[in-house]
Amino acid sequence: MKKIIFLLLFVCFSFSFSQNKDDKRYFPVEYILKTSSDTIKTKIRNVGKFSNTKYYVATVLFKMKMRDSSGSETWVEPKDVEYIKITDENNTIHEYYASAGKMVFDNGFVEILYEGKNMNWYRFFSHGGLKFVGTDFLIDGRNRKIINESGFFNPSLKNSLKVRFAAYPDLLAMIDSWKTDDDLLKILQLYDKKVG
Repeated sequence: MKKIIFLLLFVCFSFSFSQNKDDKRYFPVEYILKTSSDTIKTKIRNVGKFSNTKYYVATVLFKMKMRDSSGSETWVEPKDVEYIKITDENNTIHEYYASAGKMVFDNGFVEILYEGKNMNWYRFFSHGGLKFVGTDFLIDGRNRKIINESGFFNPSLKNSLKVRFAAYPDLLAMIDSWKTDDDLLKILQLYDKKVG
């Protein structure tokens, strides 16, 4: 009898532990499909780089597995989603928009880093096999044409901004010293204030 009780307790403990472990792989998500204006609130299975309990952008680059509160699972294609917001393990929010409304092409998601009157800054994520790339785009805010497409630390982005901001020596000095996304954000905000 003791063996049966022990075995039953062991099975219950194992089941509850495995369920908790599995639930850590799912993060709260809100998304809107392109065919609807309703916001769907559920959970999304994370696809981590080293661990499925740590958020990684690959979660939204492939077919996404959603799980509702009753445990029912559905698959959603990224191309069908207009907007998605994921809250990760650190309560950090990751928001992505369909590129069609922001860029001149319809292919995946963009993260909005800045939208101003004169210039927008988006980060577009793509994949080639197992490699994931985030490419930054500066877009003219008035005609949606691409001003520059490059990686963040690519010198061509700095050179492109220097040409565009040639009339503003204070911005040129800031461009030479920028190192982080926050630095570039300040530069773009100041440019918008100057140009109006």
